[in-house]
Amino acid sequence: MSPRLLVLDDDTAILALLRSYFAGLGWRVDVCADASGGLELLESHSFDAVICDLHLGPGSKGEGIDVISRMRQRRADAAVLLFTAAFGEGVRVAALRAGADDVIGKPAPLARLRDAALRAMKKQ
Repeated sequence: MSPRLLVLDDDTAILALLRSYFAGLGWRVDVCADASGGLELLESHSFDAVICDLHLGPGSKGEGIDVISRMRQRRADAAVLLFTAAFGEGVRVAALRAGADDVIGKPAPLARLRDAALRAMKKQ
């Protein structure tokens, strides 16, 4: 069965790009542009992997870390990646402490994001 992926990002171009890329690889992809909608999807569906941005909207500062923590509480078995342009050691440490399996800085080759998701899914 093909992996099921949830992508959370407030940038609709990123959502469209990742949906197209992963769907082209045969993955089932759900996308959401806000934290509350993403958490609702996690409640109602089972995902093999989640890719989440750090800032999920105007005025949002680090909301993705909270989302990752809440995802881990609800779905400990999913692979979770933080995919963010606000990449730094402090963000990486906070994301890993919150339960992320890996942190990928934007921009990054899509194959790197895919490989990180596959590695994290193997750990689960």
